[in-house]
Amino acid sequence: MQYAAIVTEDLFMATKAQGILRRASLMSHRTSPEALLEVDPPPTVVVLDLALPQAAREAVVAWAKGRIPVIAFGPHVDVEALFWARQAGCTGVLTKGQLEARLGRAVSSALPDDSAES
Repeated sequence: MQYAAIVTEDLFMATKAQGILRRASLMSHRTSPEALLEVDPPPTVVVLDLALPQAAREAVVAWAKGRIPVIAFGPHVDVEALFWARQAGCTGVLTKGQLEARLGRAVSSALPDDSAES
């Protein structure tokens, strides 16, 4: 089953991301960093809120690295967090203002070819 895990504590941003992903025909749910690390089966893609504490962000990216694409988002003024996400190897890095226009496309392009067709 294809689905996105939205890792955030911000209910507003989770709801916004879920709506965007629904329009892109991808099921999603909000989860905590701790719960994500225990989920089975793992999500197809992770959408990570850079407003989470650094240790939580690092744990999520380390867990997903090389297996699951991570699309990170954060406020445009948090240049350090956006830079960190790029350096950490996130598949995509967006500002909150870019979510509406770019999240669906970023997730679609991050999905493996066989997942995008199912």
